[in-house]
Amino acid sequence: MAPPPANLTVPPWSERANAGRAFLAIRDGVAGTAMAPWPTFSDQQVWQLVAYIETLQGNR
Repeated sequence: MAPPPANLTVPPWSERANAGRAFLAIRDGVAGTAMAPWPTFSDQQVWQLVAYIETLQGNR
């Protein structure tokens, strides 16, 4: 994939301050990249994914 999708498990994506940015990237995708939108997920499901991603920051 070119350009590759964002690695949401590393900063700045995994930082709490960027939770809203990660939410929008998951829900709406990122134009011009391989990060596709996930419109079938509810807002609650996307926030759950964001919370999970935040837990991965220390697990690399």
